[in-house]
Amino acid sequence: MLDMRYHVISLVAVFLALGIGILLGTTLVERGLVGEQRAEIKSLKQTFEEIKEKNVTLNEQLNAYQEFALEAKPYLVTGALAERSYVIVARTDPEEKALASINEGLMSAGASVPATVLFAGSAQYSKPEVTDSLATLFQMAGANPQQLKERVYAEVVNQMLVASNLGILDTLQETGVIQVRGAITGPVTGAALLGSIETTKLDQNDIPLIRTFIAAALPLVGVGGSETAESVMVAYKKTGISTVDPIDDAPGQVALVMVFNGRSGNYGSGKSATRMIPEYGGI
Repeated sequence: MLDMRYHVISLVAVFLALGIGILLGTTLVERGLVGEQRAEIKSLKQTFEEIKEKNVTLNEQLNAYQEFALEAKPYLVTGALAERSYVIVARTDPEEKALASINEGLMSAGASVPATVLFAGSAQYSKPEVTDSLATLFQMAGANPQQLKERVYAEVVNQMLVASNLGILDTLQETGVIQVRGAITGPVTGAALLGSIETTKLDQNDIPLIRTFIAAALPLVGVGGSETAESVMVAYKKTGISTVDPIDDAPGQVALVMVFNGRSGNYGSGKSATRMIPEYGGI
């Protein structure tokens, strides 16, 4: 009986010792983990403060560069496009901020911007009353919507080039295929195309329009705004025209002026660009 009690007490003592050992070990481990976590938190706080300080410095530098670009722009573009006129081309619901930037860039160089021509997308040409009116206007019985659309492009570009029948622009506005802000009163020097007319159907809209300008030998620059997809500018570049993306800052406006002054290329910070602005050598 005593032996049995002795064994029971011994077993209890062993398990108690094990329990105490486990408890002490766990406490020590937890204390070690807490210490490590505190050290990691301290390190993270220090890293965060360093990143915060770097961001402040970078923002200050960025603001300084932006201010410099704005203040330097007049030295680069003033008078560069004097006595020239340009039309802006865009879709019927254009990015207004980008339109304003194009206007600002061209006018700061002394150019005039008498009109903005907005082209409707494919949906407008799917309406029978529209295609019937266009077929009658252009004497193109049996023509499909794409053929009529490209005929509209040809007519509008021709009026920009020679201004021989400006009344037809009013007729085209009545059909809803174009809208004209301002007025084209005579031949213009060139045009800026704010992309895109229809992003999902570039091959049916933007590309044929660009080819129409090329065929007419009327200078055209493809321009990207903050809403313009990178793929649009890449597609424009493939047609061989010059591009500027984005137009929403001073470097973009300077590049646009330089392009219209003969420095062709693909400029800006977008994927289609090869440089921010043309290489040094005068504008």
